[in-house]
Amino acid sequence: MKLFLGSVLSMIALTTAVSAAPRGVPEPVVPMPFGVNIHFTQALERELNLLADGGFRFVRMDFTWSEIEKQKGVYDFSRYDVLVRDMTARGVRILFILDYGNPLYDEGKAPYTDEGRAAFARFAEAGVKRYAGKGILWEIWNEPNIFFWQPKPNVEDYAKLAHLVIDTIRRVAPGEFIVAPASSGFPWDFMEALGQRGVLAKLDAVTVHPYRQQPPETAASDYRRLRLLLDRYSPRKHLPILSGEWGYSDIWMGMDMQKQARYLPRQWLSNLANDVFLSIWYDWKNDGEDPKEPEHHFGTVYHDLRPKPAYVAAKTLTSTLNGYRYLRRVALPNPNDYLLLFRKGEALALAAWTTDDPHPITLSLPRGTVQVVDNMGKTRSVAVSGAPFVVDLSQEPQYLLLPPHADLSLLGAWSPVRQVLTVRAGQTRNIPVNLQNPTARTLNVTLRARHGEQVLAQTRFRLSPGEQRTANVPVKIEERGSESLRVTLGWGPEQPNVLQTATVWLCVSNVLNVHTLPPVKRQAMVVIENLGEEALQATLRVQAGSLQGNAPLKLAKGQREATVSVQMPEPLPPDVRITAQIVDGKGVTLARSGETRWVLLDAVRAETTGWKAWLDGDAKVEGKAEVSIAEAPEPTPLGVRAAARLDYRFAKGWRFACVNLPEPFVPIEGKPKAVGMWVYGDGSGNMLRCRITDSTGQTFQPDYGPITWKGWRFVTMRLDGGFPGFWGGANDGVVHYPIRWEAVVLVDSNQQSVDKDWSIYVTGIALQY
Repeated sequence: MKLFLGSVLSMIALTTAVSAAPRGVPEPVVPMPFGVNIHFTQALERELNLLADGGFRFVRMDFTWSEIEKQKGVYDFSRYDVLVRDMTARGVRILFILDYGNPLYDEGKAPYTDEGRAAFARFAEAGVKRYAGKGILWEIWNEPNIFFWQPKPNVEDYAKLAHLVIDTIRRVAPGEFIVAPASSGFPWDFMEALGQRGVLAKLDAVTVHPYRQQPPETAASDYRRLRLLLDRYSPRKHLPILSGEWGYSDIWMGMDMQKQARYLPRQWLSNLANDVFLSIWYDWKNDGEDPKEPEHHFGTVYHDLRPKPAYVAAKTLTSTLNGYRYLRRVALPNPNDYLLLFRKGEALALAAWTTDDPHPITLSLPRGTVQVVDNMGKTRSVAVSGAPFVVDLSQEPQYLLLPPHADLSLLGAWSPVRQVLTVRAGQTRNIPVNLQNPTARTLNVTLRARHGEQVLAQTRFRLSPGEQRTANVPVKIEERGSESLRVTLGWGPEQPNVLQTATVWLCVSNVLNVHTLPPVKRQAMVVIENLGEEALQATLRVQAGSLQGNAPLKLAKGQREATVSVQMPEPLPPDVRITAQIVDGKGVTLARSGETRWVLLDAVRAETTGWKAWLDGDAKVEGKAEVSIAEAPEPTPLGVRAAARLDYRFAKGWRFACVNLPEPFVPIEGKPKAVGMWVYGDGSGNMLRCRITDSTGQTFQPDYGPITWKGWRFVTMRLDGGFPGFWGGANDGVVHYPIRWEAVVLVDSNQQSVDKDWSIYVTGIALQY
């Protein structure tokens, strides 16, 4: 192996840099967890200083194989030497992405042969050896679950490469920190496959790119689901979750620069509240100056380095809370209100905002002066007179620097070790809490854990003056019907000062999700998702209006889903309200569904005319979309075979097929929560969606996901908001009723299943209220 040493000056700078570089995930001390993605290795002093002055303490950058190894076995790191030197000098750490193909191997595609993988591992080895001890995070590829893995995503090939790279780095530089897979979004099937192949358990942390057009706080449920998955595949080693790339283009529909400036600090802060202690914003600067190209509008600064409001917001956070350690999210009554507590020495600070409309909250604070800093850095002093202190929450974060006072000293005396934990219903799990006694007297401390009005645990501790330790609050839950429970920890009396509370999420590993389906005559259908794959013998009870029905429920170990038919005493009215619950042998309710009313759209009949199918997207891309009423290959579990059959075909390019109901069924009555339908899948992997339009002409596109299955599956798509995309009309993301169908079924090309004939069948379309 030959190494191109680069410039002498670069090497001198590297070897004389501080050797005791921090390793791994940064501490939650502002600004250490915050960074930006960059697209350069060399920059002028002005740009480097502007980046550092913004408080960005991480950069993420491609460590591009084809640029480093242009001759087999010869590695030119000179450009990266400069970047490492410049960032190290400014206290900025680096996440390097080991990425992309090399034309010297495997035709430039992502490595798919033993030779190609071995060459990539040698390249990784050379880079890691060169920069070992510099506090760098080494990431294996960028978004391998989408087109960045050429010619198309292949989890098997990626897993083989990841194993080899991890083993190589562990052998040559065991102290280095390895992360992956830098996934685009939260691709659950891809993550499951990596877990099954042993990749996740070998990593030091897991990186994801939680892109979305919804507010940053909506990622919380995805983080909790990912925590469950990681703890299942790595039960003995805690795998941190890192947000390696995530931003908002200021010209996306419904976005602007002011909203981008609100979302940046909210993303960073809400990530802290979800145990995500590295947040790398995309992007450092606008990639270009095209006013219509979204990719040119992700930056915190313009292309010419003029600061945008997002830069000002970032610098406001990092400078105002500089040196403050994040402690906990205060458990306010409204889950859409956010109040995060920070401590620096004896000083305390709060970050506050809401995702709701502006409104006030009150806090109990001692007399003194609070410094209030808004999102753009404007500061004002507010006197606390002894009456409740009013905080006017808005969607813009603000920072409150609290007055020094003995009455506040205990606020900073504790914090949960983790805020998102996996629990198993029916078993006791400890919630670890860091405690310290900052006073000169012995403290008798009570910690309580509550879920709603239920007290899950109450534990007492005695702390000597100056003592610091980690204590456990043991909790046990029986309910298995929720994937996660929001638990409030409280310090002190039974009704503590709200500032002496913390929010902790318990993620239930053996959750049972219960869903009722549209009934047919005397049959009530219930789907049970057994995500913990535990064996279970219980009774399924269905209440439909005044009618009751029971059926035995038996789940085998490893069985993830069951569809159970419950025979009711009489035929059920078409719009009856239904609930279902699972009861064990002791009469304990383990899980229950919400109350649901289904209204069937009785349009799938041979005599019904007016069904429509058409192609949309790029008119230059060839394709086919035809709909007919036909017999499905097999009946649904309810015995129905008549279905709307969609035959479609796409050439490569942007193309999708739409199907809509006959005109009498197009208007949608009332305010349904969701649409449900039986879909006989074709396994194509194409995306299943639908479209609705509201009274203002605003169009929404709910998303189910890829059609990966064959045979019948009941699918649901939300119709009541929170959609990934919307456009036209009011263009505000709010559903203005009444609504109507634009397309009851939409199949979007995944670009991998092109030039083939595909068919799906749809029946039993119903609205959920």
